[in-house]
Amino acid sequence: MVAQKNCLLVFAILFISAIPQSGFAQEQEAKTTAEGTDSRFVIIETEQDTPAPSLLEKVDGLFGSAVGVMEKVLFYRLGRSERDVIVFERTATYQRPVGSEGPFLSVGSQEDGQPLELTDSQAEVLAAQEKLLPGHTIDGEAKNYKLGTLDGKAVEFVSLKRDGEKGQVEYGSRFILTASGDFQILEEMRSLPGKVIVSQKTIDDWANRGFLKTNPEPEDGKAAYLFTEPQGGIPVVVAWLALGGVFFTLFMRGFNFWGFRHAIDIVRGKYDNPNETGEVTHFQALASALSATIGLGNIAGVTIAMTLGGPGAFFWMLLCGLLGMCTKFVECTLGQKYRHVNPDGTVLGGPMRYLKVGLAEMKLGLLGSVLSVVFAVMCLLASFGGGNMLQANQSGSAMLQMFQRGRLDEITDLKAEIKTAADAKNLEEVQTLKKKQTELKSEVASFAGTFKVIYGLVLAGFVGAVIIGGIKRIGAAASKIVPSMCIMYSLACLYIISMHLAEVPALIGQVFSEAFSGAAMGGGLIGVLVVGVQRAAFSNEAGAGSAAIAHSAAKTEEPVREGCVALLGPFIDTIVVCSMTALVILITGAWDNSAWLVDQGLEGAALTSKAFEQEISWFPILLSIAVTLFAYSTIISWSYYGEKAWETLFGARSTFLYKILAVICVFVGTIVNLGSVLDFSDFMILGMAFPNILGVVLLSPKVRKDLLAYWDRYKAGAFQTYK
Repeated sequence: MVAQKNCLLVFAILFISAIPQSGFAQEQEAKTTAEGTDSRFVIIETEQDTPAPSLLEKVDGLFGSAVGVMEKVLFYRLGRSERDVIVFERTATYQRPVGSEGPFLSVGSQEDGQPLELTDSQAEVLAAQEKLLPGHTIDGEAKNYKLGTLDGKAVEFVSLKRDGEKGQVEYGSRFILTASGDFQILEEMRSLPGKVIVSQKTIDDWANRGFLKTNPEPEDGKAAYLFTEPQGGIPVVVAWLALGGVFFTLFMRGFNFWGFRHAIDIVRGKYDNPNETGEVTHFQALASALSATIGLGNIAGVTIAMTLGGPGAFFWMLLCGLLGMCTKFVECTLGQKYRHVNPDGTVLGGPMRYLKVGLAEMKLGLLGSVLSVVFAVMCLLASFGGGNMLQANQSGSAMLQMFQRGRLDEITDLKAEIKTAADAKNLEEVQTLKKKQTELKSEVASFAGTFKVIYGLVLAGFVGAVIIGGIKRIGAAASKIVPSMCIMYSLACLYIISMHLAEVPALIGQVFSEAFSGAAMGGGLIGVLVVGVQRAAFSNEAGAGSAAIAHSAAKTEEPVREGCVALLGPFIDTIVVCSMTALVILITGAWDNSAWLVDQGLEGAALTSKAFEQEISWFPILLSIAVTLFAYSTIISWSYYGEKAWETLFGARSTFLYKILAVICVFVGTIVNLGSVLDFSDFMILGMAFPNILGVVLLSPKVRKDLLAYWDRYKAGAFQTYK
C-alpha cells in the first residue's frame, strides 16, 4: 500500500509536468544576432517579445525537454549519414532613429540598383509582397520594423529579402555540398527549370559579402557558413515495428491471409457461446479495439502522412497494415491466454499480464516484470495523450473549422487581394485590406478560444458518463457508434471516388511510383517510408499492444479464436478505411494545397474536412459530427486501456482517480496546440512497442504451437457452432 501511494505521488508529479500548453512565446536568440550585411547591428528585444516566463511556461519547458530526450531515443536513425548545408540569406538593411517619421536610409554600400531609402509606404508595400523579414510586436501591434542599435545608437530598421545575382537564388534557398565540390540547390526554383549549381568560388564570394547564414559556434576547421545535418537512416522505433511485423508474418506462416475467412465467421457470432467467461462478445471486443483506432488515425493520420511524405507514404501505410494483421493476432492471442478474471467477473489482460506471467513461465520473471511496468507506464501516458488529448484536439478543430469555414475562405481571399494590391503599389487599398484581414483574424481567434472551452467541457461530460460504466458500457457504445460511422464515412468516400473514377488508376500509380522514388520528400525513399510506417503505427496500433487489453475481455475459452478476431482490426482500419481517405485526399489535391495548408493553416482532420467540402459542399457538417463521434469512441476505449494500466500500477481501488484525470485531459486536449499533442501521442504509443514486441517475440513459439493445435481441431470439426 505504501509503495502504491508513493507510485501515485510520483505519477501525479510526472502527469502535471507532462501536460503540454499552447500559445507560449518562445525566447528569441536575437540579442546577439547580427542583422543584414552589417555586423554593427544588434537587435533589441522589447518586453512584448520576451515576457517573463510564467509557471506554466516553465512546466512546458520541462515537458519539451523530456520530449526532446525521448525523440533522440525513439527516433535515433540507424545507418544515417551527414551532409553539409548552406543557407542563402541575402538582405538589404535600412535604418532610421527610433521614433523618426522620416524614411529608412540604406546601411552599407549601394549595389545592384538598391534604393538609398525606403519610405513607410514603400516598406508597407514590400511587407505585403512578403519581401521584408518580420518586424517586432510593440505595444501589441505588429510593426514592419525591428528595434536595434547601430554603433550604439537606438534605431528602427527593416530587412529587405534580396535575390542572388541574375535572380537565380531566392532568400532562404538551401544548398548541399556535392561530391564534385560544387553546391546544388535543394529546392527546384519555380522560375527556372532544373537545378541551380554554384561553385565554391561563388560561395566564398557570397560569404565575404554577408549573403549566407552563419553559425555562431562553427565546428573546428569548418567555415562558419557550413551547417551539418543528418541525412537518411531509419528511426529505431520504425525499424522495430517493421521488423516485428515481418517476423510475426513469417513465423505464423502468413496466417493473416489463410486465417482471414475463419476470422469473419467468428466475428459474425458463429462460435459465440454465451456461457463462456468474459465481459463482451467477439464483435464488441473488435468494435472496442477498432473504436480506439478507427477515427482520427484514418481521417487525420492519412492526411498528415501525405502532407509530410507525399502520396508515396501511403503505400508504406498499406504494407504495414498487412504485416500488422499478424502482429495483432499474436499479441491479442497472448492477451486472452494470460488474462486474469477477477472475482467480480471483470478482466485484467493485455501486455501488463502476458509480459509478466508469460515470461515468468519461461524463467524470465525479472525481465517480464520490468517490461510489464514499463509498458503500463507508457500505456497510461498514451491514454492521456494519443488516446485522449489528441482526439479531443482534432475533433474540436474539425468542429471549429465547420463553424468558421466561411471566414477562413474570406481570409484566404483577402491575402490574395492584398498581394495583388501590393504588386500594383496601391498602398491605400493594401492598408484597407490588411485592416479588414486583421479584424477578421481577431474575430476568428476570439471565437476559437471561446468555442474550444465550451466544446471541451461538453465532450468531457459525455466521456465521464460512459467510462464510469467500464468495458461493458464502452463495448455497447462502441458497437453502435463504430459501424454506423464507418458506413457513413465509407459511403461518402465511395461517392467522391466514383465521381472521379477515371482518375483513380493514375492516382494509384502515383502512390506506388512515389513510394519508391521518394520525390515528395527531401529525405528520399527512407523519409517517405518512415512517415508511412509512423502514421500506420498510430493508425492501427499493431505492435503497441493496446488492442490486446480490449480483446482479453471477450467471452471465449479459446485464446487463438480471439486472436483471429483481432487480425481483422488492421485490415478494416488501414487497408479499407485509410485507402478510401487517401484516394479522396489525392483526388482533391489536399495534401499539396498551399492555400489550405499555409493560408488557412489547416492540418489533420480539418484539412480532410476541407477536402470533402470541395466535392460535397454539405458533407463537412456530417464529417465534423463523425469526427467527434470517432474521437469520442476512441477516448472511451483508450480510457479503458489506461484504467487497466493504472490498475496494474496502483491497484483497482484507485481507478476512480484515473477516470477523473482522463476527463480533465479531454478538456486540456481541446485547448492545446496540435504539435505538442501529436508529438506526445506519437512518443507514448510508439514507445509502447519496445517492451511489447520484445516480450511477444519471446512468447511467439507458444502462440504458434497453440495456433497449429487450434487449426487441427478446426479442420476436424471439433468446434460447436451457434449460428
